[in-house]
Amino acid sequence: MKQHSPMDTFVEASPSGPLAASPVLSMTRRARVLLAGVASLALLSKILLALKTYGTNDVYVYDQFSVWSRYLGVSLYRMDSTFNHPPSMIYFLHFLSWVAVATGLPFSFWIRLPSILADTANLWLVWKMVGERSQDRSIFWSLILLACAPTLILISGFHGNTDSVVIFFILLTIYLVERDATYQLERDASAWVAGAAFSLAHCVKVFPLIVAPVILLNLSGRARKIKFCAAAGAVLLAAWSPFIFQDPQAIIGQVFGYRSVYGNWGLSFLARQLPANQHWVQSLDTDFRLGGAYLTLGLVWIVSWRMNWEAVRPRLFSQAGLVFLLFLAVSNGFGVQYLSWLAPWVVELGWAPSAIFYAASGVFLFLVYNFWSQGFPWYLADSLNVGNYPGHFDHAELICWFSVLVALGVAWRKIAITSGWKRLLPFPPLAPEWRIAAGLIAACALYAIVPPQLPTPTPPGDKDESAVRFINADADLELSLRLGNLGRYEDALHAAQEASSLLPDSAEARAAIATAYASMGRWKEARESAEQSLRLDPQVEAARVVLKLAASRR
Repeated sequence: MKQHSPMDTFVEASPSGPLAASPVLSMTRRARVLLAGVASLALLSKILLALKTYGTNDVYVYDQFSVWSRYLGVSLYRMDSTFNHPPSMIYFLHFLSWVAVATGLPFSFWIRLPSILADTANLWLVWKMVGERSQDRSIFWSLILLACAPTLILISGFHGNTDSVVIFFILLTIYLVERDATYQLERDASAWVAGAAFSLAHCVKVFPLIVAPVILLNLSGRARKIKFCAAAGAVLLAAWSPFIFQDPQAIIGQVFGYRSVYGNWGLSFLARQLPANQHWVQSLDTDFRLGGAYLTLGLVWIVSWRMNWEAVRPRLFSQAGLVFLLFLAVSNGFGVQYLSWLAPWVVELGWAPSAIFYAASGVFLFLVYNFWSQGFPWYLADSLNVGNYPGHFDHAELICWFSVLVALGVAWRKIAITSGWKRLLPFPPLAPEWRIAAGLIAACALYAIVPPQLPTPTPPGDKDESAVRFINADADLELSLRLGNLGRYEDALHAAQEASSLLPDSAEARAAIATAYASMGRWKEARESAEQSLRLDPQVEAARVVLKLAASRR
């Protein structure tokens, strides 16, 4: 009697041709229902997390960008050095602010919902590209792990950024390009749509540039490449207008000149652990900090060219995955939300590399967010006020980086075998047991290098909704001051009034309102607001100045 594997419940073989090395597997109905159920539970958990918490400081920074850009427009790029997003994000943030007012649900929920929905769409795209066409049975379990990945639950459901949305447009682009290559379609619309999708990714963030070479190299024919670039350029120009024409120098400098935090991850972290009193160490650290981004991009683009040099090319999905893994493995800058970039690509590597990455990144993210949230219950995870995590969770960070290196090694080996690359090393590969031993020795050596971890500091203050109101009110007061310096007194008054609506008992907000009224020559309102400010706090100097000026105008 034929023996059935437990996996037969989840996969079924389609008829294979005489040249197939093994049967192509597709999911059974039961497997698809299980995958959909896991994905639905993950989706629900992310939505509940977004509804019950505020997120990280990225959320209130986005909220402040939405408010400031309504007053400053393109001048925001010159007046706030932290605004490094494409101009199209101004429209997107305004839309989210409008939806928040219209629905009564907070901005902190709406800024996270696009990434939450994108995770579900990304799972579907990965399933279409990998799940039904793979010859590896472990792909099913990798998809299950992707569906419930703690990495994505924490980043999309709690952090409050847009990285998963960018990954969605990249996956959509690759899906469109690969679909046409698979079915040998020559429809004119395919390249146009793929180019538009790739451009939309750059309307959110510009890091997709790292996969532009492999995508262009996989577009067959010059005509399709031209159509792809034309569509991408047209959509980008429309989405970035009119700001890109108003101040192109400021936009290009801010958006493309952005550098992530140095020293928190991988090679840059290890460079910081070397003896600081050595001149060569200081020089190496400085050179890598200043030029590491260019070195990383150069390495990524060389590998992209190498993967497409041979007659037998790896799949575009595999190439893009290797590019992202390589980029994050050697990058000199890092933000914890970047870990969501890798979530879809490790699926193709099998369940073991996927499980290692999701587990290591999930533990690392949990520790970091719990630190920024000042412990349970989570509401606001404010790294700007609590402080950065290096020195507290360095071992967890190294383990997470190692998981990326493991995934990179597996991806590189798969592509090397597919493309028939010759081995670079003259000696044969180590046996599995020796690889494990070498890995353990390297891990112990790095563990010894890392200094003792610092104790968790005393929480700096509130972490509830009142803390968020205080932070946003402080940003409104800063905006009021800057608008006043520009001579835009009416707008300065409105910004100060927004701060006062958030903190009705704020003497500083009342003083800012008094200053704006005084600047417009409305002395009665200025005097009343100044008196209100001094009743709340007699030490507010700005209110005293306004009262003196008002008295002289009688």
